[in-house]
Amino acid sequence: MNNFINDRYALVSIVNRAKLILALLVSTSLIGCASSGSALQYYLLHSTTSPSATQQAPNSHRLLINKIILPDYLKQRGLVYQTSSTSLHISTGHLWAEPLDEGITQSLKASLRTQGVMLVTHNMNAKEVNDYLTLQIDDFIATWQGDIILSGQYIVKHIDESQSATDFEYTLPLAVDGFPASIEVMREAINRLAADIASEAKKVK
Repeated sequence: MNNFINDRYALVSIVNRAKLILALLVSTSLIGCASSGSALQYYLLHSTTSPSATQQAPNSHRLLINKIILPDYLKQRGLVYQTSSTSLHISTGHLWAEPLDEGITQSLKASLRTQGVMLVTHNMNAKEVNDYLTLQIDDFIATWQGDIILSGQYIVKHIDESQSATDFEYTLPLAVDGFPASIEVMREAINRLAADIASEAKKVK
């Protein structure tokens, strides 16, 4: 009889311990979910301290952007890091605050403004536009080799119907690891692209 009672108490003790362990696991899981949600980081490609559009000179060269073409791996919000020559890591905790094509457009607009070019993002009277831009991005990424790569092609179609297609590739070194430092270098890559686009756009007036 005593053995039965002892066995029963032992069984109850085991069940209670199992319930306690399960409760702890659930609590830990919920805390983990809450922590992961609060740990999300959002980034802007364009700078909010760029010169105001009102500073644009009235006789600026006007460039209408038709579209930006992105590869599939850049069409989502997670920041991307190239971990090897064949592998990519897409972050679930570090995200773009806006679609990347919008960020590129805003960055180009600000940088072209300093080159005397107004990037127009909506249809205007043809007489008010000097050139038309189509931008294809092949890669825009931080790599395991410690640099930022921006490559692709831009096509500038002039108002006189002539056009040119230019391949580009910029490789800029990263002085510091991490996504914030990467984005600063990405902005510099966009500045270089903008300078080349502005130079091409101004060839024909």
